[in-house]
Amino acid sequence: MCHFCTKHGDGGKWFENAANFAARMYSNRKKKTEKEEKFVQHMGSEALKIDPDHPEKSRMYATPPVITEDIADNPWAQQKMFETRSKFPYHLDSNGDVKIPKGAVVDLDIMFTDLLKEVVDATGVEADKVPQLKRKVASFMGNYHFGQVITLEETLDMLELTYPIGMMQCICRRETRGQMAPGEANFCFSLGVGIYKWERWPETFRGLTFLSVKEAKEMITHYNKKGLVHSLWTFNVPYIGGICNCEYPVCQGIRGRLDYGVESIILKGEWCAKPLYENCTGCGNCVRYCQFGAMSMQLSRNKVAIDMKKCFGCGQCEKHCPNSAIEMVERRKTPGISDLW
Repeated sequence: MCHFCTKHGDGGKWFENAANFAARMYSNRKKKTEKEEKFVQHMGSEALKIDPDHPEKSRMYATPPVITEDIADNPWAQQKMFETRSKFPYHLDSNGDVKIPKGAVVDLDIMFTDLLKEVVDATGVEADKVPQLKRKVASFMGNYHFGQVITLEETLDMLELTYPIGMMQCICRRETRGQMAPGEANFCFSLGVGIYKWERWPETFRGLTFLSVKEAKEMITHYNKKGLVHSLWTFNVPYIGGICNCEYPVCQGIRGRLDYGVESIILKGEWCAKPLYENCTGCGNCVRYCQFGAMSMQLSRNKVAIDMKKCFGCGQCEKHCPNSAIEMVERRKTPGISDLW
């Protein structure tokens, strides 16, 4: 059992337990939004919010801080610098872990993962050569915005447990491939309370299409047949905000773990692939669909080989095997991999 199941699963899978209170969170968010909208006034191009309990006007979005230079000998400037730092969207606590103030407006998708990618790509150094930045990424993702690979069946179950459901642009495809047209970019599903987060970033929110449960299931099944990996993503742990349907190396979550070694970005799934050699004919079709480098062909036996320590449990190999030569086994009950998440 992974530590998120231990902490948030209430004896079961963490994401199934999180879905149980997603509807309540959505309801609370909706009521809060409706209340705030009654006290929003637009003055010029700047939106101002009027709090009925505190009638003074306050900005809805914080003004970017301005950092002055040469403040070492200026006590007043030092105080202003302290105030400026306190307005940043995150800080490091005494343990070096990333902390984000409640209510801070930050884009969880690009805050640290993009920074690590840009540093590594621009300098050509290994991610292990920038340990401080790598630790920040790991801390941030693990505490606020991590994902976990799930099977097709688990994905379909999640669509039954959460609402509303919206299909939107995949930020990974947009940033990595420059794909923005609906037919080539709309591969992500926003779930429940997560949908309302995207209003803060219109460039991502535009084009969102609300789907019924039946429509969403049909799209997920279509993506699965294409070979895409399904994963759940949190937006402030443990609240689930969306389902990603992506592939390596486009997916920044998968790439962040495989290429940069940040394990907290995306966890392995609850299941793992196991070969059934008596049914394997050596066609190699399953190898084509593995995104994680866990599968290979044994030339001497003409059978598939699965490195279960590398397997993330997406189930693509099992779905695309024409001979039922692969079965999915529970990770937590399998010796040797039960602690590998």
